[in-house]
Amino acid sequence: MQKINEVFEPVEVIVHFNNLKIQIVKFKWNGSVYKVTEMLQSWKIPSREGFIMHYIVTCKDKDLLCELSFSNIDMKWELVRFDSIT
Repeated sequence: MQKINEVFEPVEVIVHFNNLKIQIVKFKWNGSVYKVTEMLQSWKIPSREGFIMHYIVTCKDKDLLCELSFSNIDMKWELVRFDSIT
């Protein structure tokens, strides 16, 4: 069984908003830029006064499947975990 790499580290994210829908374009982590190829899934988790959104995305150029989260409380993005696509 393969271990998923949990990191819980801050990332910078570029998103596109269209009719209240979010499309993650790319994110920067550890000095590298990761272009998001596809958004596979998203869900919302209630948290204190707000919520935290989670997104599963693929970055095919880097062979990665990633989980990103966004907190509407402090307006911060985080890389939760990542794993190889193949």
